[in-house]
Amino acid sequence: MFTKVKGTYDLLPKDAKKLSHIENYLKEVASLYGYQEIRVPILASSDLIHRSTGESSDIVSKETYDFIDRGDRPMTLRPEGTAPVIRAIIENKMYANYPLPLKLFYYGDMFRYERPQKGRFREFRQFGVEVVGTNSPYMDAEVITLASTIFNSLRINNYYVRLNTLGDDESRTNYRNALKEYFKDKLDSLCADCKRRYETNPLRILDCKADKDNEVLLNAPKISDYLSDNSKAEFELVKSYLDTLKIPYVIDEQLVRGLDYYTNTIFEFVLKDNTLGQSGTICAGGRYNKLTKDLDGPELGSIGFAFGLERLMEIIDERVDYSHKLFCQLIPIGLNAKINMIKLMQILRVSGFSCDMNYEANSLKGHFKSSENNNVRFILIQGDEELATHSIKIKDKIQNTEEIISEEDLMDYMIKRLRCSNKSCENCEGDCGNEN
Repeated sequence: MFTKVKGTYDLLPKDAKKLSHIENYLKEVASLYGYQEIRVPILASSDLIHRSTGESSDIVSKETYDFIDRGDRPMTLRPEGTAPVIRAIIENKMYANYPLPLKLFYYGDMFRYERPQKGRFREFRQFGVEVVGTNSPYMDAEVITLASTIFNSLRINNYYVRLNTLGDDESRTNYRNALKEYFKDKLDSLCADCKRRYETNPLRILDCKADKDNEVLLNAPKISDYLSDNSKAEFELVKSYLDTLKIPYVIDEQLVRGLDYYTNTIFEFVLKDNTLGQSGTICAGGRYNKLTKDLDGPELGSIGFAFGLERLMEIIDERVDYSHKLFCQLIPIGLNAKINMIKLMQILRVSGFSCDMNYEANSLKGHFKSSENNNVRFILIQGDEELATHSIKIKDKIQNTEEIISEEDLMDYMIKRLRCSNKSCENCEGDCGNEN
């Protein structure tokens, strides 16, 4: 028997509906903040991914799916969305053809060869936003606020924001030199990855999971001691914005993020409980002012975030029912009724009503079993008697009523009931105006 590849998963109908529910919320909230959707290829040149993400990052050194295609070209399945989006902006000269700042959102499949665990897979769906063409620290705070609004709209509010700044070029250079000096005679106390990072990017040592409790790391120089006055002032503006909106955050100077392109503000959203096990991070991002220039475009101040949709599916409010539902089930009795109800079913469907018919059921019992499986609100029955009078028998499973109406009145009847399809309105006659 064939089985799925390790680190991948099947989205069965109930979970697919749940994912669509989340995606709809993401689009809706992002649009409220003025973002537009962009879609970019899953396949990218290895040079783009390696150059943007950084050869020293764990993603490139351990996790990318790299291969040589039939044209002898090195290719990579995208492990994250920022670099492909920035490539699209530069290649299509969006910075010249659209008003700045560009405010874009995307979602789609990403690929990383990492150890599968709860809410984390090798093929995963990611949602992200990128704001390109602004250096304002207020935009940093607005991007964080957007993520907060998304989680709140999904009833996820048991989080806080880990917040830090890596400063401008001057600050980073000074801090990098301080770390090199501090770690040079302490390398024997660090893991093999940290020894490699010492040569490539010493800031990444602070992000080490294996040595996170090592006193050498805990006593390392702090970035706050090396920030320029301008970097300090900008970071204060970010914090004041978040304070104004009462978004919970903590300053964490150990936070450096795993990608080499970050500058200035960086952040992570972390759950307060252990819903996702040891790693409670549900969203991460930051500013990357040099990336557009590094990818041969103009230098454009940029900031963004991304999160995996699988992690949200693990924690989203389970009170929401994602089971399969239909508005009505059509039950024909006899061949003539079946032909007539097929026409009625098409009219209902193109008018926006979800409905179905079991073509193979040979008895009323089989038809009613289908209506139970489909969790329908209304059952429409038509036999020879109803067909002769151009009428339909309708059973309302919520209000537990049964009545006969003419085919001519069917659409008006359904529209009236659609306005009141909430199960809490059991005593309603269908005209209360409640919407579900």
